Amino acid sequence: MIQTKKYIILFSLTVFSVLLNISLNAQNYEKTLQFAENQLAEQNYDVALKTFKRLIFFNKDENNYLLHKKVAEIALLRKKYEIAQLYFGLAYNIADDEKIKTELLFDKAYSQILNKKYKFAIIDLLSIDAHDEQTYKKTNFYLGTCYFGLSEFEKAKKHFALCLNDKDGTQLNILFSDKKLNYPSPRKAEILSMVFPGLGQFYAGNVKQGINSMILTAGLFAVGVYSSFAIDPLYGIVTVLPWFQRYYQGGYTNAGKFAKAKRDKNRSRIYNKIIDLINSDFNE
Repeated sequence: MIQTKKYIILFSLTVFSVLLNISLNAQNYEKTLQFAENQLAEQNYDVALKTFKRLIFFNKDENNYLLHKKVAEIALLRKKYEIAQLYFGLAYNIADDEKIKTELLFDKAYSQILNKKYKFAIIDLLSIDAHDEQTYKKTNFYLGTCYFGLSEFEKAKKHFALCLNDKDGTQLNILFSDKKLNYPSPRKAEILSMVFPGLGQFYAGNVKQGINSMILTAGLFAVGVYSSFAIDPLYGIVTVLPWFQRYYQGGYTNAGKFAKAKRDKNRSRIYNKIIDLINSDFNE
């Protein structure tokens, strides 16, 4: 009888301890969650990010998709795109509602687009079931953006056209026919500066840098020739050639970089016009 009472008391204490521990864990979870929300509201993003990640790690039973989504959204604000796409993906795996899962895939693809991981974004976008018009247009807009980023403009135009009510796509065709879409060519700028220093910069519209490149390389070449005849050919080669090579190579490399930056700006302007066209068509 005494032994039975001991077992009953021991069992009661064990149950009480477990319940107390569950209660304390729930309280700690709620307090930590509130702290994370407060930090987010105060725009202390780094602290909020670490706290939400801690909640996920130490409270695996509470790992609902909202916690992962919070981490992803904060990472997106901090331009930590790799973390954002990872946690949007984890949230997608946890969520049950198909509509929520679709939005999380869009969020993940958006993170990948910002990170210029266009091919990975395309893989996720192609797995979306575009069962309604809004989802269909959004999917095609994202796909168009990806192909535009990959410089596959025919595919980009095809998907952007599916977002428009303009069946013949006249305005869209005009935008994609703009010569500035592929101008200036970085490769052409480099080759021109290889043939004649400064010419690539002139082609790309950077006249000041073109003049500088021309003067520097011409001056070094003249010094090298003069040194070779006036002093010694070997002296001219050893002292001047490394400097000439440095500025010559730097000249055509910079010409390519400038041309690429200018072309990217041109493409950005055209892309913004495409967005305006789609928005105006949507609001009609």
